[in-house]
Amino acid sequence: MAESDRAVDELIHSLAGAVTLESLPQVVDVLREPPPNPPEIIQAQFVGASYVIAYAEAASFVRVADEWSNKHRKRGLASADRVIDFGSGWGRVSRILLTHVAPAKLYALDVNLEMTTFVNSTLPGVNALTVDPSPPTVLRDGVADAILAFSVFSHLSPESHKAWAEEFGRILGPSGMVFLTLLDRALFDQVRATREAVEGGSTDAFALSLSQCFPDLDEARTGYDAGEPPYTGMGGEGVLTGDYYGWAAVPPEFMARVWGEAGFEEGRM
Repeated sequence: MAESDRAVDELIHSLAGAVTLESLPQVVDVLREPPPNPPEIIQAQFVGASYVIAYAEAASFVRVADEWSNKHRKRGLASADRVIDFGSGWGRVSRILLTHVAPAKLYALDVNLEMTTFVNSTLPGVNALTVDPSPPTVLRDGVADAILAFSVFSHLSPESHKAWAEEFGRILGPSGMVFLTLLDRALFDQVRATREAVEGGSTDAFALSLSQCFPDLDEARTGYDAGEPPYTGMGGEGVLTGDYYGWAAVPPEFMARVWGEAGFEEGRM
């Protein structure tokens, strides 16, 4: 037997001898049985909070999206055929969305393979997809009714922001809506406060990260006021590299221009 044939034969027997499940996994139902959470350090690493605080933020965001959809589309998220949780991380927003939409209608997209693997294993039935840091995705044109991106565009470089706005314009249906969060001019004051905290001896990971943003705060404010988002790349771990991932303050003029060019009307932003 050739070496390659022997390897295949060993694989066949290994697979056949694996543990056999007594029943198939059940599709997730967050109201019937809450899914397991990742370790607290992972929760905080990805969203800056954990447990009750993390879920409260997600629930507030989804509630606003649902209310806005009801007000402007006359139908809430529950009527959507497909909803995308963009930058889903470990799935805190996805877990809340599952109270509105069925798992098969929810797509959780993230650049981190470990996180999409975690979502697939803890939220069976949800479509968790690993995407490249730059579009396009494999999703077809007009596939989604709603896209939610919580604490994602506040971390993207201007070039990455533009690219994903264009991709959202492609994959969102004609009456679809995008819901996202941003950081504005108040970020500069927060940076100054964290620098003072670090100088005072703080070792908080969030403060240490934010204190390194925008070496020249006056220059950053000037750029913001001119309609261009100041950006500091803070990546470097795994797929989150500084060429597209860091901290960004996004002015309204930039939003109106970029999303308008991507085909969005102001009322849909």
